[in-house]
Amino acid sequence: MGPVDIAVIVVVGIAVIGIAVYLIYRKVKHKGGCCDCSFCGGNCSCCKKEDKEN
Repeated sequence: MGPVDIAVIVVVGIAVIGIAVYLIYRKVKHKGGCCDCSFCGGNCSCCKKEDKEN
């Protein structure tokens, strides 16, 4: 493995970790979209309630 391969792996790894941290932060702060209740498509009561609050 060359230095370019290692750099690409590191950058992709940091990006994945960053995205995961961002999504967890949004979920903790309740700024995400749906409540992840089995793919309701935004039609369940918890998703409609969340839309009204924002």
